[in-house]
Amino acid sequence: MRYKNIPSAIHNFGASFTSLVNYFADGYVIDDLDLIHRQQIDIEIDWLGNIFRPMENATERILISIRSYRSDLERHLLSENVELRSLVKPEFHWPAQGRKFMAAVDDRGKDYKIYVNESK
Repeated sequence: MRYKNIPSAIHNFGASFTSLVNYFADGYVIDDLDLIHRQQIDIEIDWLGNIFRPMENATERILISIRSYRSDLERHLLSENVELRSLVKPEFHWPAQGRKFMAAVDDRGKDYKIYVNESK
């Protein structure tokens, strides 16, 4: 387990989730997320619990994607020498007035916040 790899691992996972690689049910998941974001609604995904917030705005495409990405999360992290059990709180956030980012807390209590597919 390499704690120093956590920022890279969560960045790559979040970048993949928000990229055009994430295509399900004849559409891009980022398009659905963008429609929600344009309504000035905060978006959050709890990766351990498979929870999308706000649930009332979740499309079937978003929910399928979250299940798929969650099932691959442990393998993705291990490919970067990070153990899922070392992350207490891996999450995706897209605030209504902000940039997309991945956040996590490791089992030592250290917080991580990494912007994905955004420029300053």
